[in-house]
Amino acid sequence: MKYSTAMALALMALAAPAVAQEAIEPETLTVKESIDPGPNVFVMDQAWAGPSSVYVVGSEGLDMRGNIGPGTVGQMTLNAAGDTLFTSSVYLERYTFGEVTAVVQEWDVQTLTLKREIEVSNKMAQVESQPGLLTFVGGEDYLLTQNATPATSLSLIDLAAGEQIAEIPIPGCWLAIPAAEGMKFSTICGDGTLKTFTFEADGTYSEPASSEKIFDVDDDALFSNPARVGGNLVFVSFTGNLYVVDDSGDAPVLVDTFSITEGTLGGWAPSGSELIAYHAPSDTAFVLMHSGKYDGSHKNAAEEIWAVNMTSKTVVGRGHAHHENGIAITQTEAPILFAASEEGALVKYDVTLGDEVTFEMAGEFEGLAKFPTLIKLDQ
Repeated sequence: MKYSTAMALALMALAAPAVAQEAIEPETLTVKESIDPGPNVFVMDQAWAGPSSVYVVGSEGLDMRGNIGPGTVGQMTLNAAGDTLFTSSVYLERYTFGEVTAVVQEWDVQTLTLKREIEVSNKMAQVESQPGLLTFVGGEDYLLTQNATPATSLSLIDLAAGEQIAEIPIPGCWLAIPAAEGMKFSTICGDGTLKTFTFEADGTYSEPASSEKIFDVDDDALFSNPARVGGNLVFVSFTGNLYVVDDSGDAPVLVDTFSITEGTLGGWAPSGSELIAYHAPSDTAFVLMHSGKYDGSHKNAAEEIWAVNMTSKTVVGRGHAHHENGIAITQTEAPILFAASEEGALVKYDVTLGDEVTFEMAGEFEGLAKFPTLIKLDQ
């Protein structure tokens, strides 16, 4: 039976009238020489199922402009001019085992092309992106990258020389927080202190200068990523306190502490990863918040975004959030806040300043990333 059916189909095909086929014009593929003009949002997608990606999205229309491809568990930082992006990442010979090569890569933003690569210590920490794991220090002449074996240290990279010039041990401490001026940085430590290091152009570095105990690691632990507010650092605690630290001297000094949750109902507390962003023109900090806090809920995605006037030390606005864990804000007169959600979306908020700060969702790029971890802005 199957043979007769096949024969019938063949005869039907021969009997069918011939159909003239139009000539197919081959498509010519081109590559844009540069991305479209205008401000950009850079979103690090660590992915974790393979190499990381940095997506470059237009700030105004949330249009995809291109992507940059570093290695695995990438970190990133953007220069002040917004024309050069640096990434750090590892390349694994067999992915789950074998040799590991760690590199810092320099990318041209306009063309999204690799300018150079600097091999650094393969002790580089393979962890979720945070601002202090790859950061400029000493202006933009040097970079620091975080190492963990699990002993912690920092690799100091001289960008002019194009090489790592030192490994600075920071036992019991984590990440680098560059000083506002000079060849100096601080790091946050597990004993509740901050320690400050200085270094020289030849890679030599000082003994650390330690602060007094600033926070209680058991009762009021700090998120490790502060915001720079004027000349000071502002850390957010798990319970909703803001710690203001002066890092301009030899050793960090706690100068103020105040609560943003005292007197509120619903068990509100900060949460996320890059959970604080500061708008300097209005002296307003923005913090990701969640309700019903419990031990461990500091990792929860945000339910609200709170605006805090840093002069009056009061909450001056609360807006609905969309499960974000990281935020960044423009320094324009009318600020725009961008946030990355745990579902992989990039969310845009228009912010209206005044006696009461209000938020309005102005756009969303759904499904942008698998695991967005860090946002950088060039405005």
